[in-house]
Amino acid sequence: MLEVLVADDDDTVRQSVAEALQTAGHHVTEAKDGAQAMRLIGSRVFDVAVCDVHMPNIGGLTVLRRLRREAPGTAVILMTAFGSVPDAVDSLRDGAVDYVTKPFDPYEFTSNVVEPIAQRQQLRKTFEMARARVVARATGEPIVADSPAMRAVLDRIEVIAGTDVSVLVTGDRGVGKELVARAIHAQGPRRWGPLVIVDCSLLLEVLQTPEGESFQFDEALGGTLVLDGVESLSVPAQARLVRSLLAPAALPRRGADWCPRGLRLITLSRQKLEERVASGAVIESLYYRLNGVRIQVPTLQNRTADLCGLVAQLMEELEPPGTTRPQVSPAAWEALTRYAYPGSVRELRWILEHALAVSDGGPIEADHLPPEVRSPPVAHVTDR
Repeated sequence: MLEVLVADDDDTVRQSVAEALQTAGHHVTEAKDGAQAMRLIGSRVFDVAVCDVHMPNIGGLTVLRRLRREAPGTAVILMTAFGSVPDAVDSLRDGAVDYVTKPFDPYEFTSNVVEPIAQRQQLRKTFEMARARVVARATGEPIVADSPAMRAVLDRIEVIAGTDVSVLVTGDRGVGKELVARAIHAQGPRRWGPLVIVDCSLLLEVLQTPEGESFQFDEALGGTLVLDGVESLSVPAQARLVRSLLAPAALPRRGADWCPRGLRLITLSRQKLEERVASGAVIESLYYRLNGVRIQVPTLQNRTADLCGLVAQLMEELEPPGTTRPQVSPAAWEALTRYAYPGSVRELRWILEHALAVSDGGPIEADHLPPEVRSPPVAHVTDR
């Protein structure tokens, strides 16, 4: 439902337009002239304003210019007689979204002109609410969790964050495993200590050297060590890693002053490590050191209720500070909600980067999305 202002000194036109809009389910406020319209927009916010161009004393173009200055979110539609069409066309450059020439059918006007605007306005409101949630989280941990699957992840984080238990975070590539690790660190007793994230594919070379036998993670002491991709390590390298993690200095404990010492261990993995243990690719001693509490991060296909918040958050990150965030058209949003996202959140970020570059600062339309998003081969999957 939209909040609509209808301003016209012609009672018949104003009332018939108001009746058609009300029948469509919108809330309508009527103004008998431009002066009354100016008073109303000074005290209330409207989604749409339908104004006659020529009204006594104050015309629709004046109302339009004030709305553009003070309420840029209000969509303005002008009504005009045929002879005033050039004025109405010029008004589009001043920010009107459309105009209609009299006489016209109020119900066709509502269906063909107002309803598409209603879709865009509703989408704009949805994104504004999502952006407000992102801003509200800016001082905390920016994890979008409107879906049941991600709320369960946040509940799990809240339960274990205050402990020193090791955590194994699993999930497909691009789902946000590192973000979960950062949230655990930020909410735990070691949040004032270092957060060290190690790519194990790079650690392999170190662990294979003679010095690797006594390799220590000194830079992570007092904080959190995050190991990403331990499954990439050879079995000998895993054995050396276990010895490093079982060194007295690395074991989590608290001093007499209750300051955390040692380090907390969080592991990120795309694979089920128990299956790798069964095949002999991962040694048991490493698996049991890593697998304290497990958190499974869902794919974007299984957290579709988070899509709007993620789009808002990512656009907030991708656009320079202080710039106006581009709107997403209904057709583009339909394509985004229909797509399956095999690359999960990481792929969504790339899609938005692509769209922002192609749209060149304007509204994001369906044509600005990559071809595979516009015509996805895989059907959309709902929350489970």
